[in-house]
Amino acid sequence: MPRAALSASPSAPPLSVGWSADLGDHVVRAAWSPDASRLALATIGGPVIVFDRGGRLLYEVPGHPSGTLSLSWRADGRALATGGQEPVARIWDGASGALLHELEAGRHWVEQVAFSPRRDFLATGCGRLLKLWRGGGELLRTYPEHPSTITDIQWQPGELFFASASYGQLATFRPDANEPVKRFAWKGSILTIAWSPDGNYVATGNQDASVHFWYRKSGKDLEMTGYPAKVRELSWDASSRYLATGGSAVVIVWDCSGKGPAGTRPIQLDGHENKPLRALAFQHKGPFLASGGQEGRVCLWRPSQHDRLVRMAELGSSITQVAWAPDDRSLAAASASGVVRVFSPAEK
Repeated sequence: MPRAALSASPSAPPLSVGWSADLGDHVVRAAWSPDASRLALATIGGPVIVFDRGGRLLYEVPGHPSGTLSLSWRADGRALATGGQEPVARIWDGASGALLHELEAGRHWVEQVAFSPRRDFLATGCGRLLKLWRGGGELLRTYPEHPSTITDIQWQPGELFFASASYGQLATFRPDANEPVKRFAWKGSILTIAWSPDGNYVATGNQDASVHFWYRKSGKDLEMTGYPAKVRELSWDASSRYLATGGSAVVIVWDCSGKGPAGTRPIQLDGHENKPLRALAFQHKGPFLASGGQEGRVCLWRPSQHDRLVRMAELGSSITQVAWAPDDRSLAAASASGVVRVFSPAEK
């Protein structure tokens, strides 16, 4: 990898804290409701805790007793799906936390649940088994078994496609078809998927310390290699121009405009004291990128204008999640020790 362009300044102004909570357990997932009124947090022990935007505790549900692994809000915010270390997915009432449905998703752990951002569809990944449901718990279809365990499911923004990842392939699906629309072969283990907001590209972070990049319509692909560790963190900016990647102690941001990132030098953002990155998130519409590192720092960047650190905060233990509210007015960060802080970035 190229050398980092700039080291972060420790004098960067702090992020403004809106509220803080201590859940006392490692936070594995954080998800804002579509209207930004609620924040759901899943802990490694199983419970899922939901706060309102101002930090008031609304309810806690048991989630999955052996451990909750995934969260997803329905498009209307009226239901919350969870998956965990059992072969059952659950759908909870988004306002009260009452259990609405239990879905028999397969024979193994339900590592992935993903509501469509547009319609009332829920995809679940349980071992090699991919299923599609109505939000009301009705099973619509069971897809052919994947070649290995499903590692991620992501819906394409603005469309009715979704993608699944496993060892050996990335596949795309439509809710009205029983077979994959496309299969992209990949001789390796895919860990995470990130669709560009315009839906034209899909990127994957991989076990072999690479980022792979497909043009959805043509199937043309390219690969970015040289990362020091496996890549679990990916995030696109709102314009679909910049792709931020982890797999390093430095945030690597690729410019995908024009002919794409092949042969170019990426932007490098160095602010985490040579500790591995653990979380990345661009704003939904704004220009800011949040990063979280193993050393416990949250950094705010504006990659399109410069590579200096804009604002920062310390949570005291490894950052596990960073998540922007859908209106970009709040940034949630959570840690391995269970500390949760919601910031109100003042930068415009």
